[in-house]
Amino acid sequence: MATDDMTYPAPWRLGLAVVLFCLLMFGAGPVATVLQLTGNAKLPLLIPGFAALLWMGWESRRYIRLTGNATPAMMRYMRRLIPLWIVYALFLIAAINLQRGLAPQGALAVAIAILPALPLIGFIWAMGRLFVEESDEYQRMLHVRRALIATGFLLVVSTVWGFLESSGLAPHAPAWWAFILWNIGLIVAGILPWGRR
Repeated sequence: MATDDMTYPAPWRLGLAVVLFCLLMFGAGPVATVLQLTGNAKLPLLIPGFAALLWMGWESRRYIRLTGNATPAMMRYMRRLIPLWIVYALFLIAAINLQRGLAPQGALAVAIAILPALPLIGFIWAMGRLFVEESDEYQRMLHVRRALIATGFLLVVSTVWGFLESSGLAPHAPAWWAFILWNIGLIVAGILPWGRR
């Protein structure tokens, strides 16, 4: 007789997508440095990372269906995420180019700087909508549990990194990486046994 753990599909494809995304996005900067790329010449290095992001979204959706968690609220959530990630990629590239091309000052500089944050704020809204729209109490509890695991993951990584950075043992990490870490934690939480039952 199969145990509960055996009824879930192996999450290796989703895990591979997460690892590939992290490697490609974290690795783009060092590769640009080694290749001595500057300005817009660095932008093509982001394309593989964004492709991995789309694959990660695809694998997340597949995993949700295979694990029996594809409630109507969850599928609406997934449909909201993909356009938000695409808009994020476009806004990020636009902000980088506008900052370089215009060298804006004052309010315009602030508006351009926060442009990529807008779709990420939309992502937070989509997560809130998932909690509100999920009519299955068990599924809602799982979503909240995963969000708590992701928050714990973010707090642990950022705290350890902060102390390493303060000691001069790690480079400075921009604050916006917190959002990416939280999302990685959310995906990991969905794969781990405590986050799926």
